[in-house]
Amino acid sequence: MSIRRARVAEEADYWYLDKLNDRRLGFRPKADEMTVTFSQAADDDVLSRLVQAAPVRSVSRGANPRLGFAAIHVRPAADVTALQSLPEVANALPVMVDPEGLSRYFLPDELTVQFREDMDSARAEEIIRGLGSEVLVRQRTPGYYTVAVPEGAGLFSTIRRFAALLEVMFAEPSEAGFEDLLAYTPDDPDFPLLWGMHNTGQDVNGTSGTVGIDIKAPDAWDMGLGDPRIVIAVIDSGADLDHPDLSRNILPRNNEDWDFADPEDRVPDDALSHGTHVAGTAAAVDNTVGVIGVAPRCRIMPLRIDGRAGRIQDRVDAINYVTQRAATMPTLRFVVNCSWSTSGDIAAIRSAITNAVSRNVLVVFAAGNDKANTDVTPKYPGVYPQVVSVAAIDQDGVKPDFSNYGSTIDVSAPGVNIYSSVPDNRHGFKNGTSMATPHVAGLGGLVWSAAPGLTNLQVRLIIEDSCDDLDALNPGLVGQLGSGLINAYRAVWLAQFVAGYVPSFPALS
Repeated sequence: MSIRRARVAEEADYWYLDKLNDRRLGFRPKADEMTVTFSQAADDDVLSRLVQAAPVRSVSRGANPRLGFAAIHVRPAADVTALQSLPEVANALPVMVDPEGLSRYFLPDELTVQFREDMDSARAEEIIRGLGSEVLVRQRTPGYYTVAVPEGAGLFSTIRRFAALLEVMFAEPSEAGFEDLLAYTPDDPDFPLLWGMHNTGQDVNGTSGTVGIDIKAPDAWDMGLGDPRIVIAVIDSGADLDHPDLSRNILPRNNEDWDFADPEDRVPDDALSHGTHVAGTAAAVDNTVGVIGVAPRCRIMPLRIDGRAGRIQDRVDAINYVTQRAATMPTLRFVVNCSWSTSGDIAAIRSAITNAVSRNVLVVFAAGNDKANTDVTPKYPGVYPQVVSVAAIDQDGVKPDFSNYGSTIDVSAPGVNIYSSVPDNRHGFKNGTSMATPHVAGLGGLVWSAAPGLTNLQVRLIIEDSCDDLDALNPGLVGQLGSGLINAYRAVWLAQFVAGYVPSFPALS
């Protein structure tokens, strides 16, 4: 992929208008970290020469040579001019700190623009050219573009010019995301029991838990294993489409492009194992090998994004793709699992989530692994009220050290020593709120399978209202782990009750 990058101007006014929220966003530059773009599609040699240059100390969060950008640590005296004097560098911009204290990795010579729905592409692109810009990527979301900052202009001033137009819904920086997939510490596999589904106090990966600290999956399965008309869209690193625990439940792709990270590839293969693991927890097949997912008869739609070093726009396209599929396939119900985060509040992500929820899609996000109170240090998009935000608990019902917490959390789920599918027909352990989240997405699939006439809001309320309280096990975190540990049995029963299927609440066996 070759990107022609114009030399852009250095700026001092780091602000733009968030039109969706009608608020002015101001940023301050970091002194020791920059985002740079390359003058051409780079290879490892270009990156190696860059980190050996005098102003550069090291790559910081990551790099994507194919897309032509990197985040780097620089020496304190380095400035934009010093970076741009390097032959490998097209443009440079300090990493920005937003009003919430979060570091944002804006590309210095790109921005994103979303036009109004009533704008045709010819008129939109005429407006882009009229402002001296050019289209870099026609994103898969209609009316959504990644465009170049014009020669000699600045990123923030260009965003402000686009945002001032009535035809534009919003304009904001093109932002890089690095290592956003929220796995915590993977471990080598042994064949275990799935304590998160059914905890008998068994030893799992060297740890014995507390009897009954689980999601009561077997009791829920007595009422149903899910329905293939419920689709769990796993927006992640892809999936091993041939894995024996997944292949039978993969939604037919019909040559649709499910790889949002690579324009040259349509197949969402998984090279990282994260997405395969998440998909297995949500909906691994009920068969005689490996593991079983929370919703073993629901379908899986794996949509690949680059969570290590990729454009945020691709995640926007993936969410909007699910929304479009939901609109064109009214006999299906869609749950979106997002076991990743972004570095801050991004209008395009927020808009995509809002649109999805407004069209009856249930959106579930990991709360994050920063050991943080999200009321003080928000973790996006998990703090958005439109999503179900998921914290992790361990085999004793206690929040592990890594999991975020706070009033923005909606529910908690098992997230330590979680055994699931990984590529090449294998299985393994992973920890993290990434692993907790598909327990909830899978439960959304079970609830909707039990009562497909429910709205996404009703499914969400049922999941939250049926939880087991965790306050006594976490006395220092009262009210900060959401409604508690999800209870699949109670949630599915409640869904059937709301739909008028059963007259009374039976006792657990």
